[in-house]
Amino acid sequence: MADEAMNSADLGPSKRVWGIAIVFMILILVAIIPQMFVKDWLCANPWFHSALVDGPAVIAAIIAWRELRHSAEANEHRRQMSEELSGAKRELGGLKGEATRAGEYLRQRNELEQQNMALREKLNASTQEIANNLKRPLTKAERNAATLNKYMRKMASVSQEGQTNSPIVYEIVDVNEDNVLTLFSTPGTNATGAYYNKVDCEDLAIDERPHGSCPVRIHVMKYQGQAVQLGQCGRWEDSHVAASAAPSIDKAAAAAWSASYVKAGSSETRRVSIFQAKDGSNRFQLETSQGLVFVGDNVQVSKNFMLTHVEWLAENFTRGGSGTGATQGGFRLFVC
Repeated sequence: MADEAMNSADLGPSKRVWGIAIVFMILILVAIIPQMFVKDWLCANPWFHSALVDGPAVIAAIIAWRELRHSAEANEHRRQMSEELSGAKRELGGLKGEATRAGEYLRQRNELEQQNMALREKLNASTQEIANNLKRPLTKAERNAATLNKYMRKMASVSQEGQTNSPIVYEIVDVNEDNVLTLFSTPGTNATGAYYNKVDCEDLAIDERPHGSCPVRIHVMKYQGQAVQLGQCGRWEDSHVAASAAPSIDKAAAAAWSASYVKAGSSETRRVSIFQAKDGSNRFQLETSQGLVFVGDNVQVSKNFMLTHVEWLAENFTRGGSGTGATQGGFRLFVC
């Protein structure tokens, strides 16, 4: 067995050498045999040599021809692109021109708007000036009403034309759209009962200097009608209820008492009258020709009459005549 192993080991390299030699011989044969046949074919066919020489030239010509076509197409594309670019440039130039013109138009429009605004301001100023010139001047009543509105619900010291007694304190409660002033007197201020008087703002004068606790003074030339009695109403807000609840005074009947006064050396005369309520209750109203109105019972009215009587005597008036009418309910008037 040892010998067999050794023989196998010796045969291995020999097999490899023979294998390499055989491969080498095959390669030589492959290289020589085709050459012999190709040489004979090349000699028998000379056109092949021309093909080998001219073929590349033909191929080059074909390639050049195709390249020329491609170049022409490329030149055409470049021409079209150049034309499009030129057109785009022209269009851009046109747009720039339009933008420039638009900018100029915008500038002109802004200038026109500014001029328009200036003209409108001048027109408004002129219109206002014309309106001011054409505006109707305020009347005396309107001016007085505007002044009195500043003192709404405040107290006023009120005097009356032809009266020398002390001013009466009223509350300014209303100035309506017709410029008529309403003055309200609470019970105890000027009389035992509340009442209100109305006066046209045309028939009064205003002095805005304070008088005592009153911030304004009012001088009345004449009242609108007679005072409206409100009984014991303590607030102007309750005046409607008080006016409807108080019994009305019967001034159509003969006065319960009246008297006239004259002044020596003067044509001026004065008169005082006392009327009773229609229902015959103990409610009387005293009125003087100077505008004083007072409502109360028989005693209160008699006291106010005597105060008026004394004041007029102090002014050198004398009673020229008096008369007593009938009273109802046995309510006596204490007058002399």
